[in-house]
Amino acid sequence: MNAKGKSLENSTRQANKILRRNRILNIAKHLIASEGLEAFTLSQLADKAGVSVPTIHNLFGKKSDIYQELIAELVIALQGVMSKPMFGDPVESAKFFAQSIVSMYTDNEDFYRAAYMAGNQEGIFDDRKSKDGFVQQSIKIAERCCVAALKEGFLLGNIGTSTLTRQLYQCHRLGRQDWVYAHIDLNEYYHQVLEGMLMVYATDATPECHKRLAKELKRLNSQ
Repeated sequence: MNAKGKSLENSTRQANKILRRNRILNIAKHLIASEGLEAFTLSQLADKAGVSVPTIHNLFGKKSDIYQELIAELVIALQGVMSKPMFGDPVESAKFFAQSIVSMYTDNEDFYRAAYMAGNQEGIFDDRKSKDGFVQQSIKIAERCCVAALKEGFLLGNIGTSTLTRQLYQCHRLGRQDWVYAHIDLNEYYHQVLEGMLMVYATDATPECHKRLAKELKRLNSQ
């Protein structure tokens, strides 16, 4: 076989390996999302994928390596959401971020559930372990939204920005945990997070903004 033929054969082999690896990783995502990390084993994954455990080791390494791969993929996805534009208007800000996140999760629920479970296991959402982790980045986004709302006259400033920021973050964190562990579906997640954010903003809203927030809450609860 000439050099060109060998190169083509190697390319085909590599492409097939990637496809096989992706198929097995998708099975891992489903297993973790549906059964949890504690029930997930490489033997189970190998059985469901129709391969041997040594094949799993060869393609991925250890179970923790699979977790790290899920986390790395999650990092990229979350950075995309975190780079979205800010809104000073509390109503538009809350609706935009809640819908953006739900749309992202809808694309691949198994992946996001599995990746968040892996992230919780590895402590990437623990703000005590990282001074520049996702908790801090999420809080900074909420802070910028609160500062913009105050500057543009939607908030009164009677409640400290740090307090509002912390509560806005908690709306997302609690909703996410409820969804990841299947206590609620994505529709309920959207309503829970949006309702929470609107109520947080309402605690410091100007009279005109308060009316709009109350109107949006009424509309949301009538759906």
